[in-house]
Amino acid sequence: MTDIKLNPLNTNQRRLLQFGVALLLVAFLTIFFIVSRKNQNITVKNNTVYLQDAKLYLFDEVIPMNQYPDLALHYPYLVVVKPELQKSLVYNLDTKVKESEIKQVILDYFGGNSLYNVGDSTFYNKQDLKVLCEKGFIKSSSEVLCITKINKNNVENKLVSIDVNTKKSKDVYTSKELLTDVSVINNNTYLGEIDLYTNKSSMVVNKDSFEVPDVISLIYEMNGKAYFASYKSAFNGQKESYYLMEKNQTVKQENDKILLY
Repeated sequence: MTDIKLNPLNTNQRRLLQFGVALLLVAFLTIFFIVSRKNQNITVKNNTVYLQDAKLYLFDEVIPMNQYPDLALHYPYLVVVKPELQKSLVYNLDTKVKESEIKQVILDYFGGNSLYNVGDSTFYNKQDLKVLCEKGFIKSSSEVLCITKINKNNVENKLVSIDVNTKKSKDVYTSKELLTDVSVINNNTYLGEIDLYTNKSSMVVNKDSFEVPDVISLIYEMNGKAYFASYKSAFNGQKESYYLMEKNQTVKQENDKILLY
């Protein structure tokens, strides 16, 4: 009678089997983690982002802001700047998660690239652009738009385009007014300006200017359309508001709140 072998595998075969089981376990845990993250993104209770009474309601999170909120919105990235802590929080509005925390005061962020100031110069990632930007926008991997002072001793400023590779800049728009923000939406360049003598504000779209009813604090994209927000200030009676821009016209949206997403 032939003896029955309870374990016909040799030592090498058993090791290969153990390795295969361990590999399957790692693959299962990885898939489980990814699915869990996706489910977490979907199950947020509040699907909107808005600014109201110096507080940023960011999905299920409430972030206290300064009287003059320091935000940058280059869809789908929202940057919450904390100047007093010298750091910026980057949120992805599509995935509804905090994507990054950067130990710099960020002017703009897009696709892992950041624009920020160090001393008297502005950097694109780690490249010194040799210009100090008050506001900025990453137009592409090779071009940055920058609002910079014409003379460092005066308030007047201008919009310049900077070639990231050559560090050369060229003037795009110069005005006697004060430029407040810049953004590119649907291939159109939007630029806010305010007359400090009359307190009247204007929006410049591809160099065509038209008057708007409120100060332009932030120009941003929402649902594929262009909007601008007005923070509380002495220019608007300390009231928050935001406007939809369509064909050189503005349409005021909800009162006492600024919807961002």
